[in-house]
Amino acid sequence: MAWTTDNTAVRVLVGGVGYPDLCDYSIGILVQEQLSTRAAPPHVTVEDLSYNPIAIIQRLNDEPDGDRFSRVVFVSAVKRGGSPAGAVRCYQWDRVLPSDEEVQRAVTDGVTGIIAVENTLAIAEYFKALPEEVIVIEVEPETHEFGAELSPAVREGFESTCELAWSCATEEAIIRDLPVKPLSFNAIPLIRFG
Repeated sequence: MAWTTDNTAVRVLVGGVGYPDLCDYSIGILVQEQLSTRAAPPHVTVEDLSYNPIAIIQRLNDEPDGDRFSRVVFVSAVKRGGSPAGAVRCYQWDRVLPSDEEVQRAVTDGVTGIIAVENTLAIAEYFKALPEEVIVIEVEPETHEFGAELSPAVREGFESTCELAWSCATEEAIIRDLPVKPLSFNAIPLIRFG
């Protein structure tokens, strides 16, 4: 566990990002629901962050100045292609913003109802709302249709994805070993809602 200079635990927010009832694209919400049933240490908060990025910025900024989160762990399905369904990518985001045009596209997507971890990150970073450490856990989805069930490949790795998110929230050693990677806007786009 990480500690601040005044010997208090670093506050961590674990947030699921996804669509309810959209098969594999629900994994962020399902991980968040699973982790919410655990007895979390006082410094760990688990929430559903599947909503408008501007509201997420407000949520992060509502924390008292001396008690803000120092780390956020986002869990989401992201279709990148090139990896088998159920593959998990975990990294520290390097905090480098995409072009102004991509940030504007992220804002437009957020307003029109697209829920995507890339949009959330780009907008929240642009408005300087993110904490010092940003961890991203992406699961390669297979099924993109309405329904409550994960595909077999994603369901097979569900428990290990939950454990990875929990470890990123509670174990400092895993954070030190994560690669630092840029935000990628090359995800295969989802359907639009709204």
